[in-house]
Amino acid sequence: MEHTNPLQISFEGLSYSVRVPADSPDTASPLQKAKLLFSRKKYQDKVILHQLTGAFRPGRITTILGPSGSGKTTLLNLLAGQGNSGTCSGNVWVNGRSASGAHIRQLAGYVNQDDVILPTQTVREAVMMSIILRPPPLSSIPPQSPETIVNSIGEEPPGQQRLADKEADGLPLPATTNKPSLRHEKAAEPAKGKTNKTRQQARCSHAIGLFGLGKCQDTSIGDSSVKGISGGERKRTAIAMENVTQSPILFLDEPTSGLDAHSALMVMRQLKAVADSGCTVVTVLHQPSSEMFALIDDLLILFEGRTVFMGERASLVNYLDRLGYPCGMYSNPADHVFNAVLYEHLQDGKQMSTPATAVERAVKLHEQWKQSPEAQQMQQLVEMPVLTPVSTLQFRRTSPASTQVRYLTRRAGLNAIRNKLILNIRVAQAVFFGLLIGFIFLNTQDRPIPVQRQNFSGALFFTAVTQFLLSLLAVVNVFTRERLVFLREWQGGYYGLPAYFVSKNIIELPIQALLPIIYSSISYWLLGLRPDGTKFVIYTATCICLNLCGFSFGLLLGSLFRDMSTILAALPAMFLPFLLFGGLLVNTGNSTVWLRWLQWISPIKYGYSAMMKNQFSGYVVDGQPIGDAYLEEVDLGSFSVGVNLVFVLLLAFIAWVSAYLALLYLTNKGRGDPVKSNPKRLQMELEGAPDQRFTSSM
Repeated sequence: MEHTNPLQISFEGLSYSVRVPADSPDTASPLQKAKLLFSRKKYQDKVILHQLTGAFRPGRITTILGPSGSGKTTLLNLLAGQGNSGTCSGNVWVNGRSASGAHIRQLAGYVNQDDVILPTQTVREAVMMSIILRPPPLSSIPPQSPETIVNSIGEEPPGQQRLADKEADGLPLPATTNKPSLRHEKAAEPAKGKTNKTRQQARCSHAIGLFGLGKCQDTSIGDSSVKGISGGERKRTAIAMENVTQSPILFLDEPTSGLDAHSALMVMRQLKAVADSGCTVVTVLHQPSSEMFALIDDLLILFEGRTVFMGERASLVNYLDRLGYPCGMYSNPADHVFNAVLYEHLQDGKQMSTPATAVERAVKLHEQWKQSPEAQQMQQLVEMPVLTPVSTLQFRRTSPASTQVRYLTRRAGLNAIRNKLILNIRVAQAVFFGLLIGFIFLNTQDRPIPVQRQNFSGALFFTAVTQFLLSLLAVVNVFTRERLVFLREWQGGYYGLPAYFVSKNIIELPIQALLPIIYSSISYWLLGLRPDGTKFVIYTATCICLNLCGFSFGLLLGSLFRDMSTILAALPAMFLPFLLFGGLLVNTGNSTVWLRWLQWISPIKYGYSAMMKNQFSGYVVDGQPIGDAYLEEVDLGSFSVGVNLVFVLLLAFIAWVSAYLALLYLTNKGRGDPVKSNPKRLQMELEGAPDQRFTSSM
């Protein structure tokens, strides 16, 4: 079988800066500051990372430590290709091949600090989704059967022999080229006839056992409003979803934040097992406990964007002792770094240092680091990296579009069914408003002609407004909560935008058709509209078209704005013109000329016109043809019922396409040149020859 090789990430002179508005001088007068406020903004470069050099080795846990604002997450996102929009300089290599964040993204899994998983999914479904949509290499069969995996959170997961536990001439070298990654080793040949689904289930069970999720595997993830699994279980689920893809590199942004001491320790132990299997594990930690600190292999300490230390965890205490910061025998070295090294003056009880003094101290510590033997060892490690080729099996995969659509459609259907409260409320709304309007305008056909004209007009206008608005609000309410899940999963490479958009519409469109049918079946006959089957079908079709239009506009608003409060602030600016020019409140044929065009972009106007013409065209009461004369009086335009419905659907289609384009812009924002970021091109570059800098000395 073909083995894959461990991957080493090296970087040299890595700097990163962003453009920020220039601050007004502290000495400026209030008048000068006011002038600056209303003048053209000036920008300046703010350097986040300063000339970082180091290496992340395979088979080891490398932890990035540092106070808040030191650049830990920035460095992690920069190397993981998580959409940084600043300016980057310096060199990055993967096994000696020149790389960028976009290259490493093809090889690495990434676990965010906040765990965003669809709340209605169970733990097993979430892990299976990762396997189905991001299939690992078929040759990487779990090394143990699920029954042999320790399934209790209180026991440490099984470890394997370390890849880099030997030293040569005092220098810790990376894994040798003839030692394959155990993550891609096949423990046993699969049984003849074993289906792909069976292999997927076995891999899922293995991951659930490895991360101690057996007890909660059939429990929903949950969220702030629906009780689900605990925070520690959610974090381990997120890690399992990345680990199960067999990515050779795993980045984690503060995986223990918000967890109790025991859960945090269990997460670190499980990451240790992942690293033992040959994976390059890089994690940001805020302030690890002594037990967690003992599980770390390599450390990178950042302060004000500068390197204070990088090397083996075991050598940190000796290094600090040489600098004059001895660590007590029973002290946690991580606490010692924060309390005595980075902020030494706090020992005297004085107030925290100013930004200026913090920078001065960071520069001093960085200069001391540059002169140390540990820095020279790290530089030598960068100069002599692992040069084994990157295997095709190591690149992250995405399932075919047909598989994505099929799976996402099923998941969206289950999500709609499991959100029983929302679904029941939408059905109840259709029934309630159908009964409400029906009883308010009950049997209008038996009333005097002036009352019929007024009641039918009001009832049909109310119908047009409710069908459009209720559909819009329902979609916005659901989509704003799913938007973050979509962005996180898309960024993780689970699926493409077309598959998500198609599956979303496949599930929502039948609901948008069913609800107006319920409403129409109740309201039409209670109102006393014309007792004609064809007229009823047209009335129902108009309600369906307005629902679809509201659905499309809801998608558009949900794609443009990230939270519900912003949408509710923007909604009146969009909806009120539609309402005013809907055909009832203003006689659009005699309105202000330069505002009259607004009627042509109002779906309410077209829907209302269609229902009015459906009811009043040829309408006769007691032998008096009152309908056509009334239509001429209200001046709703010359379009027929069919043309009005076409315009409603046209506006729906325009909003639907605009929503897709808004999501497309959102997903491509910060991704850079699409040609240079093409996955096939990036893979070819990583599979090529090493940088001449490393081969010329061989």
